Amino acid sequence: MIIHVIYFAEFKAITGREREEFNLTEFTLEGLFNILFEKYKLRNLIWDEKNQKIHNLVSVIINNQAIHEKNPSSINLNDNDTVAFLLPVSGG
Repeated sequence: MIIHVIYFAEFKAITGREREEFNLTEFTLEGLFNILFEKYKLRNLIWDEKNQKIHNLVSVIINNQAIHEKNPSSINLNDNDTVAFLLPVSGG
């Protein structure tokens, strides 16, 4: 199953990429996280270790729909889904 990932802001800086594709064998957002955390130093940015959930400041967008559930094991992915990761934007 192919998943398309788009990175913005700090995610893009850490990965050095705007987008990439992954072939998942576990069809959940948690399966994608496992690959991302192994490949990049994103765990502390995405994962709230204390509460065992996605950080409240991280927005996960799947196929242009914001995901409000913070438990990645309960979020299923489908072939050719597009997942984007965003942090709040600040400016002056």
